Amino acid sequence: MALILRYTIKSTCVQSCKRTLSTSTSSSKKNWTENLATPVAADMIGTPDPISNLRPVKYYIPPHETAEEREWRESCQRVDAFNEDFWQKNNTLFMNAKAEFEDQFKARGEEVTAEAMSMFYKDFLNKAYDRQMEYNRTWWKMNVAQLYPGFKAAIRSLNKPKHESTHAAQHSKGNGFWEKSFES
Repeated sequence: MALILRYTIKSTCVQSCKRTLSTSTSSSKKNWTENLATPVAADMIGTPDPISNLRPVKYYIPPHETAEEREWRESCQRVDAFNEDFWQKNNTLFMNAKAEFEDQFKARGEEVTAEAMSMFYKDFLNKAYDRQMEYNRTWWKMNVAQLYPGFKAAIRSLNKPKHESTHAAQHSKGNGFWEKSFES
């Protein structure tokens, strides 16, 4: 059994490598940029933003999206935008304060030690306490407010005819990571 599994994995990897090596760089870049504009078959998560460190989400929009599903998706997008905005501002403040702190040490000809940095971190967190607490309160309110739209969308999806809910799954066959990796 282990031998069969090893052979299957090895042949899948070899086929995947051949497919990857046979595609040219220019067509790969072209397809990648074209894919950003096209609708997705499932929610897609991107690479982390360099400043906020949050991963952006491109939400799937079903062809026959109901009002409840749209309300749920839009509420998720609002929370994502709120998080992105807060963490981008917070991390920018942090990076600027840290650079200024390090510059002060260097101007005096001193080395920035781990002990000095720990004092900086503590001071930064103390100064940011009210901002962080306001963020947490707002974030919790937004998440609780998402319960009702999410519940409505879930109930609505139970009432949808079977062919509508499985339609997207049938058309997305081959678009997922696992299908590409193991069924090719």
